[in-house]
Amino acid sequence: MITTPHQELSEQLKLYRSFGHIGDEYFDIGINAKNSEFHAAMGLCNLPHVQEIIAGRRRVTESYDQQLNWSKLRKPVIPKNVEWNHAYYPIFFKTEADLLRTRQALEAQQIFTRRYFYPSLNTLTFLHAQQSCPVSEAMALRALCLPLYPDLADTDVQRIISIVNENL
Repeated sequence: MITTPHQELSEQLKLYRSFGHIGDEYFDIGINAKNSEFHAAMGLCNLPHVQEIIAGRRRVTESYDQQLNWSKLRKPVIPKNVEWNHAYYPIFFKTEADLLRTRQALEAQQIFTRRYFYPSLNTLTFLHAQQSCPVSEAMALRALCLPLYPDLADTDVQRIISIVNENL
């Protein structure tokens, strides 16, 4: 634990423990330093339910897989021999404009997404050794993670799918 009476240092430490970003804005380097004993205890409590949690996430994933408009979207390919834990569900739009329009439509319905791979790390201005990474840069602009958790109601999944498909 770190405490300080200095506001500037406090803000810098908050950035460090939050990957160096606030929302989609990146300001500095950082790590995920938010775990506590309580978080560890919750992890231990949930450990016996991991298979049930993964099954719930798989159910949501299967609905997305079956009903999203794949003629206008892409997603990562999970190799057949990989046991996937369904941790998140990224989709890739044809353009960033398509992503932003869809994200805004989802947020208007209180459905919150995350640009999980955004921005491409090589574009962060505080890094001194920058070089071009055209594939990463292009993908980062078009990747959006949809809500994915085991208790996500089927009606909400259908609403998410409809909003995404309507805004492509």
